[in-house]
This record gives sequence, C-alpha cells and structure tokens, in this order.
Amino acid sequence: MFKRSISSMGLFFTAVGGIIGSGWLFGPLYAAQLAGPAAIISWILGGVLMLFISFTFAELAAAFPRAGGMVHFGSLSHGAGLGFVIGWMIWLSSVVIAPVETLALLQYSATYIPGLMHTVNGVHMLTLQGTVAAAIIMAFMVVLNALGASFFSKSNTPIVLLKIGVPILVVIVLLVIDFHSSNFVSASAGGFAPFGWKGIITALPLGGIIFSFIGSSSAIHLGGEAKNPQFGIPLAIIGSIIFCMILYVLIQTAFIGALEPSFFANGWAKLSFSGDAGPFAGILIALGASWMVLIIYADAFISPFGTGYIYTAGTARAAYALSEIGFFSKFLQPLSKAGVPVRALILNYLVGMLLFLPFHGWQNMVEFLISCFVIAYSVGPISLYVLRKTQKDLHRPFRLPAYQLVCYIAFYVCNLLVLWVGWNIVQNLLIAIVIGFIILVNRLCRMSSAQRRIQFQQNWWLIPYIAGLGILSYISSFGGGKNIMIFGYDFFVIALFSLVIFICAVCSVKADANNEVIKIELAL
Repeated sequence: MFKRSISSMGLFFTAVGGIIGSGWLFGPLYAAQLAGPAAIISWILGGVLMLFISFTFAELAAAFPRAGGMVHFGSLSHGAGLGFVIGWMIWLSSVVIAPVETLALLQYSATYIPGLMHTVNGVHMLTLQGTVAAAIIMAFMVVLNALGASFFSKSNTPIVLLKIGVPILVVIVLLVIDFHSSNFVSASAGGFAPFGWKGIITALPLGGIIFSFIGSSSAIHLGGEAKNPQFGIPLAIIGSIIFCMILYVLIQTAFIGALEPSFFANGWAKLSFSGDAGPFAGILIALGASWMVLIIYADAFISPFGTGYIYTAGTARAAYALSEIGFFSKFLQPLSKAGVPVRALILNYLVGMLLFLPFHGWQNMVEFLISCFVIAYSVGPISLYVLRKTQKDLHRPFRLPAYQLVCYIAFYVCNLLVLWVGWNIVQNLLIAIVIGFIILVNRLCRMSSAQRRIQFQQNWWLIPYIAGLGILSYISSFGGGKNIMIFGYDFFVIALFSLVIFICAVCSVKADANNEVIKIELAL
C-alpha cells in the first residue's frame, strides 16, 4: 500500500512546481511570435479554460484519491475500456514530460557548455554528448524518486520556492531596467493583436501555454499518498492554476516590454535576438544585467529539473495504475520498502530516452504532449457526470456547483484544444490512439462474451468521438488542415459535435448503482 505522507501544502507545491518549469523559460518567446503582445490574453484565456477542466478533476480526485488517479476515473464511470484508452493517453503524455524538461534544461545549458546542442533547420537538437547528459539527468530523477514520497515532498518544496522566486525577480528586474510600453501598440508591427484572435488561440497549444498549465495534474496522480486528499487535492489543482496564471501574465508582460523594438522590426512572427535559444538570458545580456544572467542559468537548470522530477513521480503512478487495472504487466506493481513502484520508474526512464529519437526539439515534443493530455483530460467531465448519476450517495468532499453545465463546457474546451493543436500533430495522435485500441482489443479478447458486450455498450461512443475529432482537425484551418471549416464557424461545429458525443457518452451507462463493472472498479 502507498503511504499517505504528502501534506496539503506539499501537494500544492507539487502542482505549482509542475506548472512552473520550462514553460516560463520558453513560453513567452514562442507565444509572442504567435500572438504578439496579445500573448498576455492567451495566458489569461489558457488559465480560464484549464480551470473549467480542473474543476471536474477536483471533485473526482477528492472523492477517489488514489495513485495514478486520472487513469482510474474512466474505469470508475465506464469500465475497463475507457479506463485503458484514457490511461494509455495519460501515460503517453506524462512519460514525455521528463524528456521535455531535460531537453529544455540542456538547451539553456548549451549557451555556456558548447557541444550539448546543435541546430538543424532552425531546430535545437541534442548532440551525442547532450544525449548522454540527458540520460544521466533523467537517471538522477529516478534515483531521487526511489527514495520515497516523504523525501519527494520535502525535497520538492525548496525547489518550488526557488522556481517561484526567480521568475518574480526577473519580472521586477525587467520592469525596472528597461520597459518599452510602446511595444504593446507598435503600429509598424501590427499593434496589440497583429494576428487577431486566431493568433491568440494558436498560442495556447503551440506557444507552450496549455503545456505549462497541465502540470497541475501531478497532484492528482499523487492523491493516493496525500495525508488529507479531500482538502489538499482541490486546493492543489485549482489554487495552482490561479496562482500561476497571474504569475505567467506578469512574466509575459515584462518580456514584451523588455524587448528592443529592433527585435521585432520584421514583425512578431520573426521576433529574434542574439541568444534567443535562452530567451530571458538573451534579453538580460542585451540589457547589460549580466549578474541576473547567472541566476537565470541556475534557474534554467532548477525549474525544468524540478518539473521533470515531479512528473517522474506522477508518471510512475500512472504506469502502476495501468498495471492495477490489468493493461500493463503485473510486474510493475510491487512497491519498494520506501513505498515506490521502482519498476515503473525504470520502465518510464527507458521509454523517455527512446522519445528523444522521433521528437528532436522542445516545441516538437510539447505539441505532441499537449494533444495526448487534452484527450486524457476529456474523461474528467464525462466521468464526473456519469458518477453523479450512478453513485448518488457517495461522499464528495468537494462538490462542483452547476456540474451539468460545467462538465459540458469542460468537454467542449478539451475538443477545442485538440482542434487548435492542428492536423500535423493530431495525425500523430491518431496513430498513438490506434496502437492503444489494438492493445485494448487484445485485452477484450480475454474477457467473457458478457463482459465484452458490457464494454461495447458503455464505450461504443469512443469510435465516433476519436474519428470525428480526426475529421474535424483535417478540415480545419489549424496546423496543416484543409481550411474547409473556416475559423469562427468551427466554434459552433465543435460545440454541436461535443454536445452529441457528450450525450452519447453519459447515456451509454445506466443510472444503476448495481452496474457490475462500476462496482468492480470501485472495489479496487
């Protein structure tokens, strides 16, 4: 059994630490290239959208605090079929984060340690030496996690305090040293929103904004080890997003104001400057604040390492949960004396190293990760709605008001985010989902015909859902889409599609407390 050794404040710091990682180091640059000064609106919008999704998980995780919680919610509402499909996407997306953060760490380090990175077609990629360094850094994350949840919580708190302190210091320094208010309304560069609402929206998935906010999910995965999950999990999930949204808006504002107008003289899409491989370090060097650059370099190691460290813990619990519901080998289930699934840690480490092969750059990894995570998040609104029907008498420490409306809005938001990622990324997502379906079919073949019938009755909507998302992405105007579905109208199309799928998903499970599949999952 997992030991409940993480305090509510420790859980909050875990969520905040998951959010403040490489996103603050690179997000402001990429968001500005996509949205111009209106990237500030992108951070606010991203935080609000993620809050809608997080509200549903706050109730679920408080009511069902268990290791790898997000993996279990689909099983609790719809049985093993949905549990695996969502669990597969959660594990895939989570296992990418440690490599993403390691890549970010090394990209900044390459500015003062030559030989770690090289540039190919404008993309910063690891060299052989960089790959060896990545292997060592990720192995260190595994070793620290193997020491147990109590050590994790205690060691993570000072790391997160540093991760919060440095961005705040950077904001103050940039505002004081050199702030160009004219940058926000430069007519020659297109004004405040040079790319309009589409640019603001595109910055959410491709500018690292949604990637930053998904870090709060680490608190859900560690719910089985929280001392007071009923209070701590909602505090961690909701509180961390609100806190970090405010911080990121300040960071983006300071970043845009600190830029020399010559940096975006050719338009915000071509924003560049010397040292932009490490954006904040490059700006501070240009401003002559060399003393602050040393602090940035230190934090460029600490922030990504801290987030990778946190997600190494959460991803191990996700793999453990998939083993618990029968889709990963039982080999992963034994816990060490410190109460840690060490075998799952090792599996994730090996898979993480393999991910450096197809995904070379930070943005490339982040885009794929977001698409997987958003699909995984879509289970929250549906599962909450169904469990409100099937488990009416269940004690819920945190009850979401107007849950019917919030659940639909959250599901709608998830589908919009998938659309905004773009077809170039979604087609890779579909391949990953198909692989998951193949594993699922193999598992279903080992069930009785009665069990297979129940699984189909409760999960048939997944087929039109995934296929529909793929078709809508293909005909959209985002990321390689055919631009058949014009921007603006797509909001209404996705709203209707979301409503139909949502109704099918919640109606596929009978409002019957004796539903055997749900009873079995609740007993786990």
